[in-house]
Amino acid sequence: MKERKNTYKWTWPTPWLKRTTISKGLLVYTGKDFVISVSLFLLAVILCMIIRHFDAGNDSSYVAMIFLMDVFLTAMLTEGLLFSLLCAVLDVLCVDYIFTEPYWEPSFTIGGFPVTFVVMMTITIMTGAVTSRAKQRNQIQQEAEKEKMRGNLLRAVSHDIRTPLTSIVGATNVLLEDRGNLKPEQEKELLTDINEDAQWLVRVVENLLSVTRIGGDTGGLHKIPEAAEEVLEESIRKFEKRYPAVETEAVLPEEFLMVPMDAMLIEQVLMNLMENAVLHGEHTTHIVLHLERKGDSARFAVEDNGKGIPPERRQSLFDGILSSADDPRPDMHRNMGIGLSVCKTIVQAHGGMIHGENQQNGGAVFSFTLPLTEEDRNENQG
Repeated sequence: MKERKNTYKWTWPTPWLKRTTISKGLLVYTGKDFVISVSLFLLAVILCMIIRHFDAGNDSSYVAMIFLMDVFLTAMLTEGLLFSLLCAVLDVLCVDYIFTEPYWEPSFTIGGFPVTFVVMMTITIMTGAVTSRAKQRNQIQQEAEKEKMRGNLLRAVSHDIRTPLTSIVGATNVLLEDRGNLKPEQEKELLTDINEDAQWLVRVVENLLSVTRIGGDTGGLHKIPEAAEEVLEESIRKFEKRYPAVETEAVLPEEFLMVPMDAMLIEQVLMNLMENAVLHGEHTTHIVLHLERKGDSARFAVEDNGKGIPPERRQSLFDGILSSADDPRPDMHRNMGIGLSVCKTIVQAHGGMIHGENQQNGGAVFSFTLPLTEEDRNENQG
């Protein structure tokens, strides 16, 4: 076996990532935001002092630009408006006290300073506010996308639960009413159908529980660094119990990848993708799982030797509905796509992306990426 390199990347401590909201959600802060804001401010002060030390002409025009950049970066790298507003006020006071003659003395009484003070304060506050609002607008768009996905999930669930339940009720009615007239082979066939439908319902419930754990946002996730190889191998072990006739194979990297994730949910994603390969590949007999580093992300891929993805389904793979509009018997399909829709929800909640396509040599490949750095958004309402 090849020796693996164990790499370590520093991540923010979990307590520093907890969000505290004040003023009815208008102001949000975290320990991470505090550290970033203070670090950027000190960096701006040190940079200005270095430039002033080597500037024989005492040209201070660069000071305002550096501190405006400080406000901009603070607004970009922190949550909400709180630290960008505090940074704006602190930067203007710093320009007056440290970088305006007389140095290291307040100079509010110098002619023209009140106008300069007001203009610079206005610019810095507007810069912080506009930048923060742009981030909030992006978060609103993400929430709208999540609501759309939840709607698709509900439509898929209604079908995936109704169809096997209808089949179970029909089969049990036949057994109760016509049992004396049924041959042993017929009874066995009906009981087999009931068992398969019940197992299908169990898997639907597993997917529903996965979505419930996520909740309305990523607050339901409990991401910790996990050995990606172990998660992949555990998924294969569970899959082989359900589908012993399907051959599975794992292709692993030399590097030992530690990925921040909710391991149970990612196992569910891999299980859904492998099960999808069996159910919709029709003649799938071999599945290969790949794991590799791709930039700052870990890439998981599930390849099969089935019939591939039909062209009419490529645009709606992860929408929760896999039956085509012109299907004369849509209710005959057990799986309407809830498994793939759940996969998309889980992967996006982890900050990753998922994609499905056909292979050149036949069969389909579904792949998704997970960031190798932790970006938790745990929130502590205050």
